[in-house]
Amino acid sequence: MRLRAVHILLLLTVLASLAGCGRRGRVIPQKKMIRIYSEMFVADQWLRDHPDAQYAADTTLFYDPIFKRNGYSFADYDRSVHFYLDRPEKYMRMLNRAADRIRKEGAKVELEANRERERMEEIRHLLGLHQWMDFEEDSLRWAGPQTLWPEYVDTRDPGWKLLKYQPFK
Repeated sequence: MRLRAVHILLLLTVLASLAGCGRRGRVIPQKKMIRIYSEMFVADQWLRDHPDAQYAADTTLFYDPIFKRNGYSFADYDRSVHFYLDRPEKYMRMLNRAADRIRKEGAKVELEANRERERMEEIRHLLGLHQWMDFEEDSLRWAGPQTLWPEYVDTRDPGWKLLKYQPFK
């Protein structure tokens, strides 16, 4: 009887220690981890490019929107990292795929930026073809009002009256 009580107590102690050491959260599948890592790498680069925001960003809170957008929490991410660290080959493949994904996205962005640059060059070229005119040196201005509103003689009228052209009636 006493031996059973010791075994039960030992079993309960082992179970309690295992439950206490167990991590909360669930393991995130590889495809979702690749997406999360890709977004985290881009967020890290943004943080490096904006040093004024580095001091204000708390790393745990900084990634929270990424985890929430993908439907996970920091506890899930933490559990997943420990899970994949125990499987280094999977973890390395996952990181390489995340890097490949970032490269592909970067190539798409670069292609779009090149298209925009080409459009801007075309617009600059078309603007260069247009001759800007300085109206201070316009011949009509120097000719005076006689050029814009000429006076003419109506030869059909026997009195030969002078008529003034009035364009805005």
